[in-house]
Amino acid sequence: MEHQRRARLGNGSMLAWLVDPTTNIPADTRPILLGSLLSASGVVLVGALSGIFVAVAAACRTGSRQFWVFAAIEVVLVLLRLRAIRRSERHFRAGTLPTVDRSVLLTIGWCALQGITGFAIALTGDLVMIVIATAFILGLVAPICARNHAAPRLAVLLVMLCDLPLKIGLAFSGHPVLWVLIPLCFPLFASICVLLRNVAAVMAASFNAAERNRFLAGHDALTGLANRYGLDERIAAMAVRPLALLCLDLDRFKSINDRYGHGAGDAVLVAVATRLRTVAGDGALVVRLGGDEFLLAVPDLDPAQTEALGRDIAAAITDCHIPLDSGDHVAIGTSIGYACFPEDATSVTSLRTNADDALYAAKRAGGGVRRHRAAATLPDAA
Repeated sequence: MEHQRRARLGNGSMLAWLVDPTTNIPADTRPILLGSLLSASGVVLVGALSGIFVAVAAACRTGSRQFWVFAAIEVVLVLLRLRAIRRSERHFRAGTLPTVDRSVLLTIGWCALQGITGFAIALTGDLVMIVIATAFILGLVAPICARNHAAPRLAVLLVMLCDLPLKIGLAFSGHPVLWVLIPLCFPLFASICVLLRNVAAVMAASFNAAERNRFLAGHDALTGLANRYGLDERIAAMAVRPLALLCLDLDRFKSINDRYGHGAGDAVLVAVATRLRTVAGDGALVVRLGGDEFLLAVPDLDPAQTEALGRDIAAAITDCHIPLDSGDHVAIGTSIGYACFPEDATSVTSLRTNADDALYAAKRAGGGVRRHRAAATLPDAA
């Protein structure tokens, strides 16, 4: 079902502990797991028809009116559950995440009804109905665990609600030996809990590996900054507002690699990345293009503000010596070129090209901060 792809908990939901996956998973994955807890119409109808059959059969065999009441409650519950499914589908079609609370609460109510029905059947002493009820409830255990594997606590609760009342009823049916069924319940519940926790651990490992691969696909492994992957698309998404693009690379970086080794060069790159993130702020996109080349996309800056930011970046990089593991401290310089949208470019492609041109002009001039239009006035500018 499409609506089961993703879901969320309602605001201030009391079900958070119950539906927790009990293991560490990426936050972006939780809506997927919650979506699996939403009811499916086919499953709901099959379960309801089975429950109605058991209740009606018990009413016909025993003549007890309570089983007709149970059948009527079953009908009400199935209508409410189908209504909840339609509501979730409407949310999905509208592009919003459905809440899982109503579906979970109705599922809990349905499982409790099966347990109460089983309890009442056990007290009748009707052997045929006891066999039917026992087979029905035992047949629910595997589907409940399978459908609610993403929430082990919920799955155990649902199994308990179905199974435990039946066995309590059997214990009170007049055969003392059947009291042994009650302590035997707890190894069953414990084994289900352990099994589902193991499933959750495997699932979490899979989700975490996928999240790690997704992160590495779009980020530089050394510095944690964004990389070239999808860069133009990300810049284009930011360019719906005024946007400043700053390109920079490091001066004297090669000499540090040659003198201290590539480990020292890596330490310098990590230190520069940290300083770039700090100066640029949370709203900026900071990218390592490769080697000692970096790019910053910062929204809502005019050229004067971008010039000031470029000078702040240059000061943060050049004014502080960077410590190395060897105990030495090294100084690094930087050249920065920038262009602003829409002042200096009419497209993302030209914006990147113009920022690059300004960077090369700054390097030819011996460093510093250059804007594209200022660079274009130089005789040797591109």
